[in-house]
Amino acid sequence: MSAAQQNLFKTELPADEPIIVMSRTFNAPLDLVWTVWTQPEHVAYWWGPREANEIVEYDVRKGGKWRIVSSMGDGTEVVFFGTYLDVQPKSLIRNTFVVEGQFEEDDRFFEEHHFEARDGKVFYRSIARLDSFETRQGVVDSGMEWGANASMAKFDEILERLQHG
Repeated sequence: MSAAQQNLFKTELPADEPIIVMSRTFNAPLDLVWTVWTQPEHVAYWWGPREANEIVEYDVRKGGKWRIVSSMGDGTEVVFFGTYLDVQPKSLIRNTFVVEGQFEEDDRFFEEHHFEARDGKVFYRSIARLDSFETRQGVVDSGMEWGANASMAKFDEILERLQHG
C-alpha cells in the first residue's frame, strides 16, 4: 500500500462556510516536516502531481512571496503564486494562493497551515478560505484533493528518505 493510500487527507467541506479543511498526520518529527515544507529544494519535488517544478520564488517569511511553475506532462505549464501573510516557525503559515489564469487575475484565496507536534509525529491541518461556495466548488472540481494527496505521497517519500536514507 502506498503512503498516499495509508494516510490520505481527511477533507471537510462545511455546509455553512466556503472553506476547505484538510488534515493528516506526518510520521516524522516537527523539525523535519517544517524543513521539507519550507525549503525550496524539497518543495520542487513534492509540489503537485506534476513531472517538474521550477521554484521561481519561495521566501517563507511574513511579506515574502512564493511562485512555482509546474510543467505538465503535455508540455503546458501551470503557475501558482502568493504572498506570506504570517509565518510562525514550526507552527503556522498564512498565505494567499493564486493559480494564474484559473479565475480572475485578482481572484485569490487565503490558506492557513497549522503544524502541531504530537508524540514524535506532526498533526497538520489546512484551511482554505474562499470567497463563495461557487469558487470553492470550482477548486474542488479542479482536482485539488487528488493533487493534494499526490503531493503528500511525494512529501512522505522525502520524509522517509531523510529519516532512513
